Amino acid sequence: MIETIYLLMLLLFAPGILLPCLTKGSPKTTNILSHGFALLGCLAIVACALEVFMSGGLSYSYDLGLPLGPLNIRIDYLSAFFLLALGVVGAAASIYAMGYSREYYNQRLGLMAALYNGFILSMALVLTISQVAYFLVAWELMTVVSFFLVNHEYDRTSNTRAAFKYILMTTLGTVFITTAFLILVMSAQSLDFEMLRGTPLSDTMRNIVFICALIGFGTKAGVIPLHIWLPEAHPAAPSHVSALMSGIMIKTAIYGMCRFFLEFLGVGPLWWGELVLFLAIISSVIGVLYALMQHDLKRLLAYHSVENIGIILLGIGAGMVFMSKNQPLLAGLAFVAGLYHVFNHAVFKSLLFLGSGSVLYATRTKDIEHLGGLIKKMPYTAGFFLTGAAAISALPPLNGFVSEWLTYQSLFYLPQAVSGMIPQLASVILIALLGLTGALAAACFVKAFGITFLAKARSEQAEGAKEVPRAMLMGMGLLSLMCVILGVWPQGMLRILQGVLSPYAGIDVNSLFNHQWHSAAFNIQQANGVIAMPVIVGILAVGLIGAVLAYNLRGRPQNSVGETWTCGIVPSSRMEYTATGFAEPIRRAFQIFVHPKQNLKVDKSLNPYHGVKLKLELQVSYLIDQWLYKPVKKGILLLVNYIKPIQSGNLQLYMGYVLAVTVVILILGVRW
Repeated sequence: MIETIYLLMLLLFAPGILLPCLTKGSPKTTNILSHGFALLGCLAIVACALEVFMSGGLSYSYDLGLPLGPLNIRIDYLSAFFLLALGVVGAAASIYAMGYSREYYNQRLGLMAALYNGFILSMALVLTISQVAYFLVAWELMTVVSFFLVNHEYDRTSNTRAAFKYILMTTLGTVFITTAFLILVMSAQSLDFEMLRGTPLSDTMRNIVFICALIGFGTKAGVIPLHIWLPEAHPAAPSHVSALMSGIMIKTAIYGMCRFFLEFLGVGPLWWGELVLFLAIISSVIGVLYALMQHDLKRLLAYHSVENIGIILLGIGAGMVFMSKNQPLLAGLAFVAGLYHVFNHAVFKSLLFLGSGSVLYATRTKDIEHLGGLIKKMPYTAGFFLTGAAAISALPPLNGFVSEWLTYQSLFYLPQAVSGMIPQLASVILIALLGLTGALAAACFVKAFGITFLAKARSEQAEGAKEVPRAMLMGMGLLSLMCVILGVWPQGMLRILQGVLSPYAGIDVNSLFNHQWHSAAFNIQQANGVIAMPVIVGILAVGLIGAVLAYNLRGRPQNSVGETWTCGIVPSSRMEYTATGFAEPIRRAFQIFVHPKQNLKVDKSLNPYHGVKLKLELQVSYLIDQWLYKPVKKGILLLVNYIKPIQSGNLQLYMGYVLAVTVVILILGVRW
């Protein structure tokens, strides 16, 4: 049964890839059919994942007659978990795309729709192939297809630059992933994932595999300092593609990390977890800080992907620390927190990218300084965006609160897992920095929602905005509903995560959670913690009802409609808070990290009797670029200048190079 659903899942994307070639003359037909088959394929992905959870995994081999060997397919609970996220987000994005893609009827819609189907298919293959060679082929296919989607609007220089930066960084990451796999394969003498589990390696080689996997998958995930492609590529892609890239594609890197850290390598030394925690908290704090500095709505969301990858890795890193200290219950709690946030982030970040796409669709701009007042023009979009903003800010009763609360709980036990004053102090600082991250994230989305949707319109584009088509609203509505369900009733996902994590050594999740419908409680040593989300909802509902009753008992006041009193001046959009002004206190507080540079322009050409016109321009410096990538770039260019004379244009000299290299290789080969 599972095999049939899996094959159907793969086959449903084929028409979505091929049909655009046959329906070039009718963009509307291309849009409906191609994205319709993508929707059916995503629903099949959801069905496949649920069938695995209900009846067990899938494992079979198919001989393609290729030198790479047989194609091995394995869908265990870990694969099914990520497939479920892919199916849910992909279904919502595909519905949304039916409305959003109308903007591309004259911009290579057929190519974009075909690549979109190929993108989802490639991610499904990455999550289900369990043979090293074919996995790497699927991994590169996912990268190449997403490269073309990022560069779809290639007439914009910024998009092309973002696409090539993306392909450069992710190819570098693939080199490290391939190296990690090759070391395992050489030891296990097999390309099959099953044979790589528990591969006997020396401590040095295990550490090399760990570092290579962390760098390789960390590049795709957008972990600082390997994140530089992400804030460029996500805003450049079409919005429904951005939702999949941020919501799912970077999570395939988390899937790869879980395969290596839990299955292939197993329990490692303490410093593995400590290194992951260090990178995680740096990504969280720096990611949200730079997000606050952004005025481009999609770029702001891209930096929040860096932040949330950091939060996910906090759970994974804490779990690795607990595993190394032989504390399986705490390890289970930490990994549950990290993986729950994987799913939650996939949902609410995709919702926010779809919301930003709706704003772009209606106003033709992503600059929030030119927006404002959209809640009156686009009430449904505003409501859905607000849901996503509250979820990513970890406000109850939405899903972001549950996973971040579990992450806090796991970090609270971290000081008892490490010894020594400095490590314990660092553990406490880690908790404080995560709290700072949450506060900055809330401030950022107050800015994002408030400046974009509230007050008065700041431009003609915002003034003329209209609500987006129904298909786009349906896609956002589905993800908004998921935010509520995963927050109010987390028990379903917790049961799934028990099955996902139970097979791995060093983790105990079977005795971690109880299964009462109204709470997910865990008992660890002498400490108890309870999530009672329906209770929280009930308290909020009682408070709301009480407020309404108190309001009605006092009598309804007479309302008069008029302009806000501003000392006799009619209020205008020039009196509103700007995004720059909103972030100014935070920018000043953290100026050591952002190095803001202000340029005040004075225009004195106006009436000399009542003042001048001032214009403030602000630039923010990115320390990672200045301290790491610019010196590397400078060094590469300097090296190239020295190497350049080798390229003389002389054919005989080039043949001499080939001969010299051949001789050296032969000598080394004979010597070995």
